[in-house]
Amino acid sequence: MEFSRYFLFFFASLGAFNGVLLATWVYHKRREIAAAPWLSLLLIMLSIRIGKSVAFYFSPGLSRDFLQLGLSACCLIGPSLFSFCFRSLYPNKARWQLRGHFALWLVLVAVVGVMYPYHNYPELWQTWVYRGSSYVWLGYLLASAWVYRHKLAELKSYPDRLVWRDLPFIALSGGALIWFAYFTSAYTSYIVGALSFSMVLYLSIVVFSGQSRGKEKYATQLISPQQNAEISATLENLMNEQQLFTDPSMSLPRLAKRLGVSHTKLSQHLNQQHGCNFNQYLNGYRVKYAQKLLIQNQNMTIEEVAELCGFNASSTFYTAFKKQCGQTPNQFRAKSAKLSF
Repeated sequence: MEFSRYFLFFFASLGAFNGVLLATWVYHKRREIAAAPWLSLLLIMLSIRIGKSVAFYFSPGLSRDFLQLGLSACCLIGPSLFSFCFRSLYPNKARWQLRGHFALWLVLVAVVGVMYPYHNYPELWQTWVYRGSSYVWLGYLLASAWVYRHKLAELKSYPDRLVWRDLPFIALSGGALIWFAYFTSAYTSYIVGALSFSMVLYLSIVVFSGQSRGKEKYATQLISPQQNAEISATLENLMNEQQLFTDPSMSLPRLAKRLGVSHTKLSQHLNQQHGCNFNQYLNGYRVKYAQKLLIQNQNMTIEEVAELCGFNASSTFYTAFKKQCGQTPNQFRAKSAKLSF
């Protein structure tokens, strides 16, 4: 084996091995990482798929049992990714539905594997299962991106949120890159998919560890109680008296400038005192004001209410309102109207 092939084998197989180790570590940290079991499962499925690719590339005569295992794992990558993204964004929703959904896929893959094993039906696995698993993966990638679309909008509107460091965003971006590498392997090389996983894995570790170090540094620079009290008093006046939240272009730097503090200090204050970020804090006031308008102005349209409250789009208003109140603006208005009689 040439040196270059040794290097390819080492780098690609190391990614699969480290994927298993990382999955174990993530599961161990399940109380600290949102939806950790699903992320751990996703990493395991990817590692099995990558391990099969590496073994098959360097040993074409690989056992068909191992080939079947790799393709079976590929069928479960998409459901694992979707479940992880959904649970990360909505930790208290659809817990059992997601488990049941994944269980159905697991049973389907197991039944197909038992009734039509790779040994006896190689053409089925080399064509339909191979292609089908790729399209299933793509379908769940798109579904996960749809679930995550509001976070992507926040990244565009509020760059201070650092959404690109969120684990679901990393999983989505990395999953899309790995899928593309495998889908185009017919025009490049079969080993590219495995190499892309190693690259994504190491880059993800660097990005996420950088975020953790930033949080540790952030925690050591707490604002004094006196400073927090001063910021709270001024902030409350700006929100309640001047209603700055109704300005749709209000941003963290602009508000910090009105307060006479740095945007970093304001962000830290919101996190310490209110347990939220700037976007969540602003939306809290906007939704509260929207409730008042919905009750007092029955003839006002939802779009008008959203605009008066400072929302740029009705869809953003609906999402923020339902997240905070557990019901849509129309449902809230109808319920309030019934209670008034």
